[in-house]
Amino acid sequence: MVRKVFGRLSIFIQTITVILLALIVGAIFIALANENPLECYGVLFRGALGSAARFSEVLVKMVPLLVMALGVSVAFRAKLWNIGAEGQMIVGAIAATFVGLYLPLPPFMQMILAPIFGMIGGAAWAFIAGWLKVRFNANEVITTMMLNYVAVYLLAYMVYGPMQEPGGYNYPQSSSLAESLQLSPLASGARVNSSVFVAIVLLILVSIFWRSRMGYTVDLLGQGTKVVNYAGYNAKNMILRTMMISGAFAGVVGWIEVYGIHFRLIEGIGSGYGDLAVVIALLGNLTPLGILFSSFVISVLLAGGATMQRMTTVPYSIVDIIQGLVIVLLITRPVVEKILVSRKEKRANVARNI
Repeated sequence: MVRKVFGRLSIFIQTITVILLALIVGAIFIALANENPLECYGVLFRGALGSAARFSEVLVKMVPLLVMALGVSVAFRAKLWNIGAEGQMIVGAIAATFVGLYLPLPPFMQMILAPIFGMIGGAAWAFIAGWLKVRFNANEVITTMMLNYVAVYLLAYMVYGPMQEPGGYNYPQSSSLAESLQLSPLASGARVNSSVFVAIVLLILVSIFWRSRMGYTVDLLGQGTKVVNYAGYNAKNMILRTMMISGAFAGVVGWIEVYGIHFRLIEGIGSGYGDLAVVIALLGNLTPLGILFSSFVISVLLAGGATMQRMTTVPYSIVDIIQGLVIVLLITRPVVEKILVSRKEKRANVARNI
């Protein structure tokens, strides 16, 4: 138990260190723009956390990123590099919108079926990449990335074609959902809605998942297909199931964006979410609590960065630079850890010889 606590604490410290280093280097770029880094970061954090209304915008960004990153972490822990969360989200959004606009059912039935269809859409899109890997040993990084482009063009076809709002004058969007189908806001005038509770439930379920037999086999899959087969499981089936679980989370995000934020299907929905979800999952060390913390930090940067751009001469691209630095530091972290472990072993050997 003590080892687990210290292990989690170590992960938390590593995450904090990566973020602080990225902010320090970002401060250098802010200084080059002839601005005071401390003042600019103060504006950034006040813009994200300075009031209840601003904090609600952080939650609006955090909920989809958290849910999508949880799904990405499931695949990554199995060493399945699902880079296609954005495409899976788009297909989930299309499927969920179909329920709200075209299924002639009572509203309460549509509210039940919409997230289910979203999950099925995301899972089905991820299944394609999983099947290609199982059947042809196709690299899932390439297939999921290419399927992202297919999903983007599928979305464009839908909002300019069969799902376009009648009389929409070439606006790339569907008709608006009925008010009875829209997720309830948590406060009057705020965009944050009841999807917060959905995210909390999914976070708890993922935490339980990693303590279940299914979670154990997913972790086992990360050690190689031979290990899974030797343990008595079917590696090919596990790959397909894991990819579908990962895609289902992204599909839920598609439902959240349509029913909770935009209230219609639009072109470019959730653009960039997939890339950020990968960063958050890795920054959180693929653990539920780590992802929760990382998604909050990234959401603060996104929400506060817009305020920093308005209130100072520092461009919003500084936030992109900080995110890029986080990625670079995440990539170099294993190398640094290996060097530190090697030095520690050398010191231990020297101490033994003495």
